[in-house]
Amino acid sequence: MKNCNVTIKDVAYYHPDNLVSNEYFIEHFDKQGKDIKNLLEVTGREYRYISDDPNETILTMGIEATNNVIKKTKIDPSELNLIVFSTSTPEYISPSNALIIHNSIRAGQKTAIYDLNANCAGMLVALEQVSRSMRDNPRIKYALIVGSDQLNRFSRFNEAISYANFGDSACAIILENVSNSDSGFIDSDSYTNSSNHDKILLPAKGFSSVIHNKRLSIKDKLVKWSPFNLEGAFFSAKISIEELISRNNLTKKDIKKYFLSQFAKKNIDYVCEQLDEDPEKFIFVGDEFGYTGTTSPILAFAKTIENNELTKGDYVIFWTVGAGVTCSCILYRY
Repeated sequence: MKNCNVTIKDVAYYHPDNLVSNEYFIEHFDKQGKDIKNLLEVTGREYRYISDDPNETILTMGIEATNNVIKKTKIDPSELNLIVFSTSTPEYISPSNALIIHNSIRAGQKTAIYDLNANCAGMLVALEQVSRSMRDNPRIKYALIVGSDQLNRFSRFNEAISYANFGDSACAIILENVSNSDSGFIDSDSYTNSSNHDKILLPAKGFSSVIHNKRLSIKDKLVKWSPFNLEGAFFSAKISIEELISRNNLTKKDIKKYFLSQFAKKNIDYVCEQLDEDPEKFIFVGDEFGYTGTTSPILAFAKTIENNELTKGDYVIFWTVGAGVTCSCILYRY
């Protein structure tokens, strides 16, 4: 047993009430002379939750998810020693969004806070960083990680890969520093290939243009999504997963579930085939929620717990990819 390890005490999520089916987007792009049915089939989309309230932001969603996880764990916010907020679509650059979460729950003064932006890989990067930090600092008893994205709101209406693919959601995790436990964070691996750094840009012309160029078009303030090949990123998932399993003296038979990026069902199937694994181990919730960015693999994890599909001691793997590309992989014991 480890002297000290970091476990997920609980996880909660929030999504807007407005449920949008594929039919809306099929009709939307039909009017532009574009057939997106194949795209929707490849991504595995059926529904997604998209806020129709202009006052709902990544912060209001994050606060809802935070309140949900606090209610579930019954943790007093004053006991939180660290709060990290992950998003690709921040409501504010200053102050940090984590600071506003801190204020909303009246957390204590002995709490470190910061925002983290690793795009869609953000919540897993935060989970790794915070877990390692907590293991080395037993004075951090509880930490809160919040992820929230509204990528649909920043999408161009004529770009199907972003506009028809994304859904809105927020997730919140409370981590606990525990003694003498085999459960919790075990190990992690990363992969970055920055050759596609210019393919997904938000805002398309950069913040300096948004602020200073008064003639800038709306589309240049939104996401610019240029097609590129993601196969290398998803092949790296196989390499990272096999490396984590091997160096921790496990086999694929030991892994109960895989929580991968929900960007496309086809990509999850590809990783499954590369690993020669059981498809039942791979959780897909993108048919219900759409692609939710930073919350993507955590949302799959939350739904699995909600469905009572994990038992104490189960090994699971998280993996996801962020723009550019950068990938994060985590081995965890429930």
